[in-house]
Amino acid sequence: MNSLYNTGLRQTAAIQADIDKMLAGDTSAALQGQITASLAGFSRTIDDFDSVAKREMIKAKQEKAAMRVQKFRSDYTELKTQFDSAKRQAAEVRNSQQRSELLGPPGTRQRFPQTPAPPAESPFRGATPDPLYASREQHALREHSFIQNTETQLDAFIAQGQEVLNNLVDQRQILKGTQRRLLSAANTLGLSRDTISWIERRRTLTYSSSERS
Repeated sequence: MNSLYNTGLRQTAAIQADIDKMLAGDTSAALQGQITASLAGFSRTIDDFDSVAKREMIKAKQEKAAMRVQKFRSDYTELKTQFDSAKRQAAEVRNSQQRSELLGPPGTRQRFPQTPAPPAESPFRGATPDPLYASREQHALREHSFIQNTETQLDAFIAQGQEVLNNLVDQRQILKGTQRRLLSAANTLGLSRDTISWIERRRTLTYSSSERS
């Protein structure tokens, strides 16, 4: 249980540090994908910690663990809120920059060859849209949509890879904990060190045979 608690503390600090980087100006898709994956890993750690805490036999330890679970859930909600807010701010800044690049300052907006002035028309007739400008704006909007879709897919790929890595790490920790508990139980039962060594060698040979098959 202490191992899960320490893991949760490390995950909280790492996520907060990444969100601070994002608020400082790093709005890359890689960083956002990493934060998304880290939040998912933190959520799994909280669920595992909660499950272990509920199986604790000592009442005082169970209550202490329950308080820590509650604190972790509060931290997760706060970090998720900060991340969502940072993503909205980044999107607003990006959209503002793209609008500025698309429209440009009034004095530099015209980049096409000058055409002769059309004949004078009635002042009551509506203005005719510029087809070149409309085409340029549509192209920019399509490009913006394509970039957003690409970033979303990259975030999903990064989050999936990070989740797989976290699962492998969690499984390794579970296996190590199981081995320690088995050895502790064997010592409690009074098995000799030679017998324990024989069990470990037997386990290694069995694992090697299963790999060859």
